[in-house]
Amino acid sequence: MEVIKKQRLAVCHILLDVVEGACEVRDPDLIMRTRHYPALQREMCFADRDWEEARDLSVLACLVLSKELHYKVKMMIGLVAHDLYSRESSVSYQQRLSFDVLMSAIDWPVSFKEITLFAPSK
Repeated sequence: MEVIKKQRLAVCHILLDVVEGACEVRDPDLIMRTRHYPALQREMCFADRDWEEARDLSVLACLVLSKELHYKVKMMIGLVAHDLYSRESSVSYQQRLSFDVLMSAIDWPVSFKEITLFAPSK
């Protein structure tokens, strides 16, 4: 599976938005410390500069680019997002809804509840 640079940037941008919503900071280090990030890194081959360059893409461009991603990558995005939202003992309704909207937007409609059953927290 070949991932083009724009797709890597789109995934970075999406995850930066998720970490900002979940943790109120836009810090790629929090993303990189999630349980499922190493698998996503193996598929996407992120470079350090991708996180900075991702800020230049619009949200709409990111969603369009992400629609073409392989289903495995979409699932890994969901798993990393789930890791970020699950950092707290209780996940708010707004966070669950944000997760569901994100996954529908990238054409991988899995709910927060479904992914929790698939990949429960540690």
